[in-house]
Amino acid sequence: MNDTDSQALLDQLRPVQLPDVSPWPAPGWWVVLAVLLALLCIARHLRRRHQARLWQREAVAELRRIRALSSEQPVNQTLSECSKLARRVLLSVLGREKVAGLQGRAWLDALDAVTGRALFAAGFGRLLETGPYERAPEVEQHDLDSLFDAMEELIRAAGRQSSQRVAGS
Repeated sequence: MNDTDSQALLDQLRPVQLPDVSPWPAPGWWVVLAVLLALLCIARHLRRRHQARLWQREAVAELRRIRALSSEQPVNQTLSECSKLARRVLLSVLGREKVAGLQGRAWLDALDAVTGRALFAAGFGRLLETGPYERAPEVEQHDLDSLFDAMEELIRAAGRQSSQRVAGS
């Protein structure tokens, strides 16, 4: 083959055509982006849920501490700590405006409204009304245990109400 023949063959070739470049990414990248956005939304939801329930975990830990120390400290101190914990739980559910002025029977009724049962106004929760202020209240250990159970129910019910409130917003 001589140079003229090879040049004639080369002249018959078309120039190289580059493919058109799309300004949009390939469909696979859209799928990756959608999965990343979904994971980000799920992580955000889980973090909010975890943060929203932090007070509940702290309240349960505080109640366990109070229960463990109840046999080692005066009864009025145990009742005072339970009363403070109940007020903090009620504050987390109803807010400061509704809880700040509550006292006596109205406070116990508000606790019952959160639990949905008469655990405080008609149950062992009445110990929270006057017990912390008595010098040496006459309270049996099984009464304290019943109060602790009512407090656990209060924390669980308040947690359900606050998670419904977070889910609704």
